[in-house]
Amino acid sequence: MDGEMGEDVLSEILVRLPHKSLARFQCVSTNWNALIAADYLRRRLPLITSGVLFHDAPRDGVGRQAYTYACALPSSSSGETGNGGVAEADDMGFFPYHGTSSIIDGCNGLILYYSSSPQPTFHVVSPTTRRWAVLPAPRKKTLLSVLSFDPCASPHYKVVCFTRWLPRGASVEVFCSERGAWREHDKLDFGLDTDAMSATMHCFGGAVHVLAYSGHVVRIDLATMACTVTALPAPVSYRARAGHCRDRLRYASSDGSRLKFWELVDASRSEWALKHELGINDLVPGGSSLQATTAPTFLFMAFHPDREVVYLWTPGKLVAFNMEQRRVEEERVFGSAKEGAQLIQIWLFPFSRHLASCLA
Repeated sequence: MDGEMGEDVLSEILVRLPHKSLARFQCVSTNWNALIAADYLRRRLPLITSGVLFHDAPRDGVGRQAYTYACALPSSSSGETGNGGVAEADDMGFFPYHGTSSIIDGCNGLILYYSSSPQPTFHVVSPTTRRWAVLPAPRKKTLLSVLSFDPCASPHYKVVCFTRWLPRGASVEVFCSERGAWREHDKLDFGLDTDAMSATMHCFGGAVHVLAYSGHVVRIDLATMACTVTALPAPVSYRARAGHCRDRLRYASSDGSRLKFWELVDASRSEWALKHELGINDLVPGGSSLQATTAPTFLFMAFHPDREVVYLWTPGKLVAFNMEQRRVEEERVFGSAKEGAQLIQIWLFPFSRHLASCLA
């Protein structure tokens, strides 16, 4: 059928399909697989944004709950305003341990689950392909875990478990899906006092970036486990976040009234450039005149990987704000079923063959 209609026509149909359908359609034939995996089609597809919503309080007799969601946002080449819509919630019912495990991290479409009973167990789950994998048990008790996955580079992922804190570092175990085994590293040297390290992390380019309350970011290279310390341009608070845009490290800071976005120019000299600032007036007309109790709250969530767009969370809504054009570019609302939930983390990434083949 694809030969009769031609690849151009088929491509026009495929770019209008949900990314989950594309992942399944790669199995239709060799030709479809090659076409969907091609860079030409990938560049035309919208970005995928996925994240985790969390209910801190019990609802309907059920305790704390976490949900994952996924939706399409304008592609990296698009600057047009989207029509918005309701974010698509992932039905995690296909994963049999969703109700007995906790979501502890995620990265670019993969979710890391952990269960302590009857024995410590990690699962890596893909809501896109509805596949999951159980990891072999780590050798030591885990204190903190982070998942690293780059669907543009490889179908393989890594799970980093911190197993013991040292005065200026930690002992870690790293699981690599390519090897299918854990590897221990007894003396990871942060280059800073461990007490200064926060739990705010960002994975990119085979490294974990950890914000430190001393006013630094620590880059942990997952290939060599070497650490690099870079001073930040503004203090670290619970609202601070690290991210990447156009392959450059960025830092988002807040003083309570304005968000500032910085880009790393030279890591060896801790040189940063202030790229943008954002205040309540930019988002809500007359926002500065509102009282603190009535003014909406906007929390920074992520940078667009290719464009000067930032993503902000306000209760019940995810907002994409174009920093160059100074306007809201896209809004995604969350249905009443998720009322009261807090968006705690999101990831933005393009569809790729590695996302579809991961966990296969």
